[in-house]
Amino acid sequence: MSVENKVLLCIYDENLDRKGIIDVFRSLIWTRKYYECGNFELHVTLNEKNLKLLTEGSIVSKRDIRRSQGKIEKLICKESGIVEGITIDDTVNEITAIGRFLSSILDRRVIRETINFNGKTEVGMRTLVSSVTKIPFLQLGELYGSQEIVAFQVSYKELYGYICKLSKYSNLGFRIRADYKNKLLLFEVYCGIDRSENQRDRSRVTFSEIYKNLNGVSYVYNDQNTKTCAIVAGEGEGNDRVVISVGGGSGWDLREAIVDARDVQKNELTDVQYKDVLSQRGHEKLAEYGVVECLEAETKPMVNFEYKKDYELGDIVTVRKKDWGIEADKRITEVQEVYENGSFNLFPTFGDPLPEKIDLES
Repeated sequence: MSVENKVLLCIYDENLDRKGIIDVFRSLIWTRKYYECGNFELHVTLNEKNLKLLTEGSIVSKRDIRRSQGKIEKLICKESGIVEGITIDDTVNEITAIGRFLSSILDRRVIRETINFNGKTEVGMRTLVSSVTKIPFLQLGELYGSQEIVAFQVSYKELYGYICKLSKYSNLGFRIRADYKNKLLLFEVYCGIDRSENQRDRSRVTFSEIYKNLNGVSYVYNDQNTKTCAIVAGEGEGNDRVVISVGGGSGWDLREAIVDARDVQKNELTDVQYKDVLSQRGHEKLAEYGVVECLEAETKPMVNFEYKKDYELGDIVTVRKKDWGIEADKRITEVQEVYENGSFNLFPTFGDPLPEKIDLES
């Protein structure tokens, strides 16, 4: 099937007013992530128009226009990027703009008040977003309806970092979607769909060499920083300190971590509620230090399964690399879209990649 893919970049200012369109560029790397904000890198010709459009704080919205069998389809990306860095180079006559997606604006706020929460994780994430100093245009989007449960107490933490922890713990994705028509930024929580071979409720998606949609494969397994048991120490001193443990393991498989949760105060909480909050702190830490196992590959957006129709970021799919003895159901945690010289390629990541940095703080 012959498919043409053209990309338009609509540029907006910080007031969500449209500045113009970029429809010609040398390359665009658009990296979507499930548990955190994505990022982008754009290379365009150095000229007066592009200099005016790509300024600090400009917002980039990507529109895909696909032509297939004479039909034209317009797809608006759910994420938009904020220009955070600009390089102008007249030796190659080029402007390079880099930045992160809109959900990165959450790292501009901190959680100041103490928030005790026990309920659905999605509601907890929305509660935290609502608790901070107001961000221009930001509102809560439609409730997704996830049933994941969480109990936590948090104060004086960076909002973005804590939202990422809850996302990782609960396997829920999050984003800030721009509604330019109504001038709104909508915080949304969502969950990928299980499309693996082990379910029968919907069509299944498999990436393998047999289907010709798994190329240039690299596989990573790393348990160097793995912890299996978190010993969580709450308030109190010496033998009177409240201590619980979550997780487990024995012999070689037991890997313990100490979590200092002295900042979690009992106050009006019951003993059970307080231990639930400490338990959540331990589970969050274990989620950060799980086994890293991921498979990265290159694929085409329209080979056997169509990207954004048959599968999406966050979905669980079956990955099979027969020669290496690898067959597993993995979540698509990242998708790097690469547009260059008229071609469009995808580089999905199946499973959890190595973190960019290791947080050794408890």
